[in-house]
Amino acid sequence: MNTAHPCQTVRGRAGKGAFRDPNSIAHGELMARIVLASSSPRRRELLTRAGIRFTVVDPPEDAPLPPGICADLAAQLIARQKAVTVAASQPPGSFVLSADTIVVGPSGALGKPGTPERAQSMLVELRGRRHTVLTGICVIVAQSDREALGLGRSAVTMHDYSDEAIHTYVNSGEPLDRAGGYAIQGGGGDLVEAVSGRIDTVVGLDVPLALRLLAEAGYPDPLPAATDVPLAPPRAARRPLAPLRAAQRA
Repeated sequence: MNTAHPCQTVRGRAGKGAFRDPNSIAHGELMARIVLASSSPRRRELLTRAGIRFTVVDPPEDAPLPPGICADLAAQLIARQKAVTVAASQPPGSFVLSADTIVVGPSGALGKPGTPERAQSMLVELRGRRHTVLTGICVIVAQSDREALGLGRSAVTMHDYSDEAIHTYVNSGEPLDRAGGYAIQGGGGDLVEAVSGRIDTVVGLDVPLALRLLAEAGYPDPLPAATDVPLAPPRAARRPLAPLRAAQRA
């Protein structure tokens, strides 16, 4: 493992010399197979919109934040843990892609609230303030020493919404399993005033970063050009894959 400052973003963990020429790999290896190690329908939607073909394998339940580690590194380490676990069961040459999103509020990292009371507390803390959303991404090639690791970062400013708005949103049930207690691509988008950075990072997967890490790990086939996340899709395209609401860009 490379040595890095605890709060540095780590990229391209395997050096150039670790990558094999795709043309020299045995024909039977599944080099172009992408496995998304995530149970999140938001991440599946983002990859699908980007034109990526993939299969899904659910990773173990999210691990708690490692104590004493800054959120930047924690998001990457948790993403890597998911990828390592799933890659162990995949055929050689499979490209396992995983991600982990952490919302950092004024008091520190905010996980998934789990209860209405905790969700309300998180939304009160974020109200009228600016916070950071981090998404760590990891790509591991199964049964090899190749991997790439990176971090997406966006800043989100929330409206000064009312207690009634919080109560209504919490009662919808949507915030309970969302990092920070809101989903920008769902009803939580109404609470967001502006986003500085990529909105797909806030949703849960920085698509251009994911494509770059796949390339760094040696993905042999052409990857689609990363386009921005459409913020105003047709209203007919609603849940279960909710449209991304048009939060302003700062």
